[in-house]
Amino acid sequence: MLFNRAEMLNRRASQPKFRVNEIMKVLAMPRGARVADIGCGGGFFTMKFAERVGLDGKVYAVDKNKKFLTYIEKQAQEKQITNIKSVLIKEKGIELPEQSCDLIFLRNVFHHIEDPTNYFKSMKIYLKPKGKVAIIDYKKCAAFNFITLMGHYVKEELIQKTMKDAGYLHIARYEFLPEQSFNIFELT
Repeated sequence: MLFNRAEMLNRRASQPKFRVNEIMKVLAMPRGARVADIGCGGGFFTMKFAERVGLDGKVYAVDKNKKFLTYIEKQAQEKQITNIKSVLIKEKGIELPEQSCDLIFLRNVFHHIEDPTNYFKSMKIYLKPKGKVAIIDYKKCAAFNFITLMGHYVKEELIQKTMKDAGYLHIARYEFLPEQSFNIFELT
């Protein structure tokens, strides 16, 4: 049943309106890069990053749901992808090697974080000196839908303020996603 949810999340992420190829082009992760896909769900972007960074790179598939991570591990094994490492979020938080990430990527996760300023302050230790944080999240839309009903959105201004308060510099904003904001930050 949960595997069906993981597959559903991946099908949804692959829809043309979410412009995956443009996101990957903007992020431009080179071969050998290390990426943390926070709240990776079914692993759609985890797999994209794994392909992009190649065998010399590493992708940390990070989620609080062990079944999603098991699904990703199974998919990676079937596809003979060896550069993905599953990381289960524990009560005390995320555990990654210090200064290990060129990119920390969060898609549709920010609105779930209870104390985002402190969360992102604590994430600093995982970034390499020139590392970046990319945050994509839903915008509130005028239409009545699941996202609006469940509060699964966040104002872009709040994301930018939170990241500034957490000690990050806003370096880019992209407007090609019709339902989502897309911002990139780096350490100040």
